[in-house]
Amino acid sequence: MANDPRQPTALALGAAIESGKLNPVDLVESCLSHIEEAGLQSAGFVRLTAKRARAEAAAAADRAVTGLRRGPLDGVPVSWKDLFDTAGVSTEGGSPQLAGRTPPLDAAVLRRAREAGLVCIGKTLTVEFALGGIGTNPHFGTPANAAMVDVPRAPGGSSAGAAVSVAGGHVPIGIGSDTGGSVRIPAAWNRLVGFKTGIGAVPRVGVLPLSPTLDTVGPLCRTVADAGQMFAVLADDTPVDLTHARVAGLRLLAATNLVFDEADPEVAAAIPAALETLRQSGATVVEAEIPEFTDIHDLLQRHGGIVTAEGYVSCRHLIDGREARIDPDVLARMEEGRAMSAVDFLTVRDASERLAGALARRLAGWDALIHPTLPILPPPLAKVTGDRGAYARANALALRNTRLGNVLRLAAITLPVTDLLPVGITVARPADDNRILQRIAAAVEGALAG
Repeated sequence: MANDPRQPTALALGAAIESGKLNPVDLVESCLSHIEEAGLQSAGFVRLTAKRARAEAAAAADRAVTGLRRGPLDGVPVSWKDLFDTAGVSTEGGSPQLAGRTPPLDAAVLRRAREAGLVCIGKTLTVEFALGGIGTNPHFGTPANAAMVDVPRAPGGSSAGAAVSVAGGHVPIGIGSDTGGSVRIPAAWNRLVGFKTGIGAVPRVGVLPLSPTLDTVGPLCRTVADAGQMFAVLADDTPVDLTHARVAGLRLLAATNLVFDEADPEVAAAIPAALETLRQSGATVVEAEIPEFTDIHDLLQRHGGIVTAEGYVSCRHLIDGREARIDPDVLARMEEGRAMSAVDFLTVRDASERLAGALARRLAGWDALIHPTLPILPPPLAKVTGDRGAYARANALALRNTRLGNVLRLAAITLPVTDLLPVGITVARPADDNRILQRIAAAVEGALAG
């Protein structure tokens, strides 16, 4: 089932629980039944936590009856990427090298979600070690894209299962990680909202690491309001009031360089149409080149990336001597990281910090920076599976726009542009502006929805 805007949002489900129209136990049973009917992999899951989910739903139902609900999402089901430690449940990061790894405690964000009353339904599929933008995993399977179903297409990665679990109508919220685009790519390709939070805004204790410098945690949902409410839980923050978010009067800087290079015609047409809609709704939209985008892209191409270098360091104990057991598409990028010199790493790290500061100064006086989340539509899985060259080309294009936000220290939210195709537009601000970003993204979302 493709993502359907008529499906209830997380907040709508919470409101139905609050009013007594919906019992959390019935909701969880419906979700579990829906997942089992679709099939675990097709629904985006690697394993369910049915016993825990039923217990948490029963407790939420009791709180609803007694008027002791813990918040607007109490009793609402959520899926978790298989990077997040889950007490007593295998957490394997998409890799057989971590088979049977069963943590005794929940990750910090799972504890916060549990304390807010959310129900843990299960763990979702991820690219091995969370290193990849296409979403494939030869070990545990690849769920097909849920928004473009003419042929089986890439779900986007690395939070592939998180996106499909939401877009397929199995749960209203999926939690993923984003180091180079791993929330925003699958969200955009499945016509969802994806929130790449600012670095350090959400705790990563108990989350399998890829790049300690750039790893972030964020939600994939159907609306900015859902994403904001879930962010408040994950970050232990006060929810932002989005009731009066309006696009009129906003000043938006639209990037023109690099982000449209090699774009599919559908993307090249949809984004300018969205910009015109925003203008007609009262926003000031100025299209301009962003020199920092080109500068950091060129540096990454010449010297290599922070993610692959730190990714190899994080995972080398699982890779060295076991290369034949690793997804070859992931291994190729890990080997790039292994080969990166200290001089190249420090060159890129220092330049990214300098350029992030320059971009923050450039954005002063603007409400947000906007650009296409991806230049391409999701490719057919048949074209990127088993063909290393085709995979590498598609993966590089998938990651090109999104990784700019990571290395340039932005917080970003991707929004679906049309009801027909999985094309996303990114709204971004410097990374410490998570709350303001939500208001601007909600305003843009409202204008694009008409």
